[in-house]
Amino acid sequence: MSKDAIISEIKMKIEIEGKEPETRAEWYRIGKMLGKGAFGKVNLGMHKLTDSLVAIKSINKEYLEEERSRKKVAKEVAILKKINHWNIVRLYETYESHKHFLIVMEICSGGDLLNYVRKRWKLTEDYAKYFFKQLLEALIYCHKKGIVHRDIKLDNILLDHTGKLKLCDFGVSRVVKKKEILTDQCGTPAYIAPEVLLNEGYDGKKSDVWSCGVVLFAMLYGTVPFKGADMNELHQLIKQGRYNLKDEISPEAKSLIKGILEVDPWKRLNLKQIM
Repeated sequence: MSKDAIISEIKMKIEIEGKEPETRAEWYRIGKMLGKGAFGKVNLGMHKLTDSLVAIKSINKEYLEEERSRKKVAKEVAILKKINHWNIVRLYETYESHKHFLIVMEICSGGDLLNYVRKRWKLTEDYAKYFFKQLLEALIYCHKKGIVHRDIKLDNILLDHTGKLKLCDFGVSRVVKKKEILTDQCGTPAYIAPEVLLNEGYDGKKSDVWSCGVVLFAMLYGTVPFKGADMNELHQLIKQGRYNLKDEISPEAKSLIKGILEVDPWKRLNLKQIM
């Protein structure tokens, strides 16, 4: 179908129904694969009517046959629809094909922060501060809306073509009430806060702050602060807050990391203090 024909059809539908029609698969041209996960992939896409580039996350409907998987995807989409911030990846729309559920998102052509740091071995304090401030601003916005991310890590931080940071992947995020205590464990092992591992309940906002501290450490040193021979050893190191701060960074940066990677969540710096 030609572009003119599609536009005519849209106009006709708007006149008849008095509203925007539902998105259809043929509105997008699918390009190269940008990434792949366990249940789907992310491709470069182009909206045929506007020629704008997007990222299209496709999830196989077989995965969505499980109720738990459906709820996870629905929750992520619902949370992204609540968010509109320049440091968080934008959700444009969702649609379906015969075999897939598709999520159309903002394109972040700069890749993720994990690869950005790896290519440079580690970042200077000026660059780390530039990215870290944006991460904090994204998180302050989320927390004000009652959203806890729960999986902050270098891989879940994208960069756009200008180098602006974009927090992504809200798959295990939660909308929480004020002072709500969470009990379920989630996140990536090296970034998980000690109170999450204790199984005694935790404040999701405080555990997000801990994960930010791991991100800052990784940017400045090129490696995460906690590494164990196995999961049990890793958990012990995190719960005890045992890590090394080498003299490669300034006293100010060391002080900040110590304040964030504080085992006691009630003594840990909050986002306002960090800023």
